[in-house]
Amino acid sequence: MARFFLLQALLAALPLVSATIKKSDATVICEDIDSKISSASDVIFPIQALSFASATNHWYFSSSQTPACVLQVGSVADLSTAMKVIGASRTPFAIMSGGHASNPGFSSTTGVHISLSRMDQVVLSPDNKIAEIGVGNHWSDVFKKLEGTGYNVVGGRTLGPGVGGFTLGGGYSWKTNQFGLTCDTVKSFNLVLPNGTFTKVSATQNPDLFFALKGGMNRFGVVTSVELYTHEQSPQVYGGIAIYPGSSVNALINATSRFFYENTDPRAAVITTLEAGVAGTTALALFFYDGPEKPASFKLFDGITPILNSARKQTFSDFVAGIPAPLSQLRNPRGTFITLSTSELTQRFVEAVKAETDAISEVMALHSGTVASYDIEPFTPYGQYATDSAYPHESSPLPLNLYFAWVLESEDEWWHNKMRESIATLRQVAIEEGIYTDSTHFPSYPNYAITGTPAEELYGPRNAARLRVIRDRVDPDRIMELAGGFEI
Repeated sequence: MARFFLLQALLAALPLVSATIKKSDATVICEDIDSKISSASDVIFPIQALSFASATNHWYFSSSQTPACVLQVGSVADLSTAMKVIGASRTPFAIMSGGHASNPGFSSTTGVHISLSRMDQVVLSPDNKIAEIGVGNHWSDVFKKLEGTGYNVVGGRTLGPGVGGFTLGGGYSWKTNQFGLTCDTVKSFNLVLPNGTFTKVSATQNPDLFFALKGGMNRFGVVTSVELYTHEQSPQVYGGIAIYPGSSVNALINATSRFFYENTDPRAAVITTLEAGVAGTTALALFFYDGPEKPASFKLFDGITPILNSARKQTFSDFVAGIPAPLSQLRNPRGTFITLSTSELTQRFVEAVKAETDAISEVMALHSGTVASYDIEPFTPYGQYATDSAYPHESSPLPLNLYFAWVLESEDEWWHNKMRESIATLRQVAIEEGIYTDSTHFPSYPNYAITGTPAEELYGPRNAARLRVIRDRVDPDRIMELAGGFEI
């Protein structure tokens, strides 16, 4: 009990110490919003220590900031009111769906922290073809709520990611081989524009804005819910995690490369993760099949003996719940993602990824490193399902994801530079292999991209220019630039 009160006191002290005079203006704005919203919403101030800390929690400690207040919006009308106050006063703000963003300041602020957690509805249409999903949901919650209906949506792959940021960044899924990215399955967005006006956005209603929201992230307003096309879901799927020792890594990456070239079944998906460590590189593989039985294409991995293998027949929601987000055990360390897309996974390229992981293993302990992982994702040609989107993916780019974590703030620059160096090395190998040309066809996937990535690298020059035109029309006063995110 004594430990509980000590922890409570410490949590209370942290935000109060941070609430300096510099935040007085933002605090006044918080109080103004509090006086104007309905009982459906709530404003939480730093003095409410436990609720305040919970509402601003991110996967990475380095992704968090201490705001003047948290606005938990429970209605579109209240969000509209808040956006008008924020815009008129030009107060910094943040929009938080799941809190899985790895870049500092992307869903945190020293001003008004808008939490969408109360917008957590999941509603199927009468014919079960459409699901309206509130962006305050985590994907694992969505799948649990849909379990037993016989229908599913294209969504996140692990515990942690929220509906909002994931969808607005594109959305690679276990179902991408069959249906494309999550953004390709959106029928409409419900959006509060920067000036506080509510609108519905679809292919026929605001088509340019519809394009912009599919990969353009939080630059065009605040999405409150999305309508997604559903698909039929079998009662059980096959999948799980297999963990491999260092002695099996070469065989595993060879099998992963072969799986990319040989698998033709869109219901089968694999992610191979190489993990750096002081004892060298180890690995794990995530297996998924959208059906109850292990597919023939997974036999490529049968000769590689894992230390542990959880793959089995189970419901889809149980499968996702059994795959913890890579950062779920590491809420305090600092860290981020970075990415590179290629057209293929040649043998030389995956061996280069292994070499980079080996090199990080040798130095990570010297720089307070706790995690250094490389995700290899061998999709089938999913570009056939691509829609007109800010994030171009018609050519079925394969996103390699690096996620690194460390303890000391003094090591931030070293790790950011090391990640960029690693990507530069792998990009050169990809160019030599003929599997990378430019950012138009091989963009950096927004949900994996490191802070400071230019718009041309995220969207290609043509899409970046189009996004700027749309931005100038819907947000001439640059209200959304008061929130963290990539610059357009």
